[in-house]
Amino acid sequence: MLQIETFIQIEALLYISKVIQMNKLIKELKNNGEDFEFYPTSKEMIEPIFNNINSSNTNILDIGCGTCNFKNYYEELSEEKYQKDYKKAERRVKTGEDEYIRDPCKSKIDKYYVIEKSKILINKLDKDIIVLGTDFNSDMLIDKPVNTIFCNPPYSEFKNWMIKIINEGNCNEIYLVVPQRWKDDKDIKSLLKRKNITPKVLGKFDFLEAERKARAKVDILHIVKRVKTGEDELKDINDEYFNEWFDETFKMSNKTEEDLRDYEKEEAEKQRIKNKLICEPKDKAKVLVQLYDNELNIFFEHFKAICSLDLEILETIGISKNKVKESIKQKTINLKTLYWKTVFDEMEEITDRLTSKSRDRMLSKFTELCSVDFTVNNIYSLIIWIIKNSNHYYNDQLIDFYKDLSSNENVKPFKSNIKTFQKENWRFADNNSHYILDYRIIASSYLMGVNVSYGSMSSYNNSKKLKNFKAIFKNLGFEILSIDECKYFGQKCYAYDYKDNLMFEYKCFKNGNLHIKFNIEFTKALNVEVSRLLGWIKCKEDIKKEFSEEMAKGAEKYFKANKYVSISSNIPLLENNIGENN
Repeated sequence: MLQIETFIQIEALLYISKVIQMNKLIKELKNNGEDFEFYPTSKEMIEPIFNNINSSNTNILDIGCGTCNFKNYYEELSEEKYQKDYKKAERRVKTGEDEYIRDPCKSKIDKYYVIEKSKILINKLDKDIIVLGTDFNSDMLIDKPVNTIFCNPPYSEFKNWMIKIINEGNCNEIYLVVPQRWKDDKDIKSLLKRKNITPKVLGKFDFLEAERKARAKVDILHIVKRVKTGEDELKDINDEYFNEWFDETFKMSNKTEEDLRDYEKEEAEKQRIKNKLICEPKDKAKVLVQLYDNELNIFFEHFKAICSLDLEILETIGISKNKVKESIKQKTINLKTLYWKTVFDEMEEITDRLTSKSRDRMLSKFTELCSVDFTVNNIYSLIIWIIKNSNHYYNDQLIDFYKDLSSNENVKPFKSNIKTFQKENWRFADNNSHYILDYRIIASSYLMGVNVSYGSMSSYNNSKKLKNFKAIFKNLGFEILSIDECKYFGQKCYAYDYKDNLMFEYKCFKNGNLHIKFNIEFTKALNVEVSRLLGWIKCKEDIKKEFSEEMAKGAEKYFKANKYVSISSNIPLLENNIGENN
């Protein structure tokens, strides 16, 4: 009985704590004019949705995500179900009820996309959450294919939100938390009838005991738009829904069906945009958005004029509805992609600190986000995403660089690790840890300047490798100005900083080895930061306890030396209040 009372008390304290935190957040939102009818979805509302989703691996677009209660409760419910199923399966095995028992698996969200207007809430999002827009009313949904759309809209605007999501949502299914009066709205009933959709009510709830109390009574609706296919990834505009959107936006009758070719994006267009930015050292984001909007508006106006022409005239000049439709689709994709890549190119403050491997990984993910509507606020959100992910990459690439150079010849164990340190079969010993890297290195994976694949010496393009060195040095506070080009085996080459200090020297040999001698201060910084990131040292005092005397001397100043990028950094696209509504 006492245990039950204790459990109830704990639950009550947790509830009070949530309410206090929510009130604090609401106050912050109100003070900044960002309380857009923010009523977080409860776990009880998410549960029938979780139980209804059949897929164990799904992609979700959460419109008006707030504090991402959908994701948090979905994962919590998944863990609870997994534990319950696991115990059930374990019990059945013990009792011998069924010899064919599947291992329980967790339902998970593969990719979680959101649209959120509040900059305060955006800044609180986890780094793996991808922001696809910041203004629902101006953002397009047709070009954002996902498996599932979830939305708990502002209840004063739920009608417009519901209609737009049903019309434009490029998804398999939709889950909505809407006031129960939805069923009496004539426009909603007309839309559902026209599209032959019958929503299923999964549950009825209120906010009387929610984190933020309200008298609203809501239905949890499930709307099926199409049978699930493999095209759940955020890749392209689904033809079926694009056709619907096209017919409603551009009133053009269908005459013939023809294959058409895609418009190719020329590099000259990108350069043309950059040339216009040269005269705008500030307000670059606004200038880019204005250029994009002007091009898109002109393009749409031209096509609206084409669509207004007599069908026989269009046929005479070889223009069909299908050609117009595909042209608009491809031009919209290409134009948006072009401008987003221009944004990425303008972020040297961040990208120059990335190694080629990290940059390629980030660009690959960034390219996936090119369906995001091109607005000033969305540029701000994407920059936040880049900053969060780049700081993660800065750590990973530093550790990768360190481990690539680690071998028997190049390391010395921590003082506390001498007895247990493995010196045999380095490549296959997973226990090798708690060591420092020497400033004299023999490496085979960083050969620069010469090609030994055919036993002869010849120059080759090593710009990526040199840039990787520059990126690592720069993040630790050591700027490299120049690196000598290696022209023959055994040649001693040098790298200097802006004050003519030697950063490292290297030689290439015919056996494929590269001998490097790093600046000892850089080596100290590298050892301190990697040891900190890997948890080998916890504080500055550990440096003297574990490092050799030579490597420990003055090295405490490099604790947390790995530089990160923040919103306050000197990023031109963030200047002049980019976060403000445009």
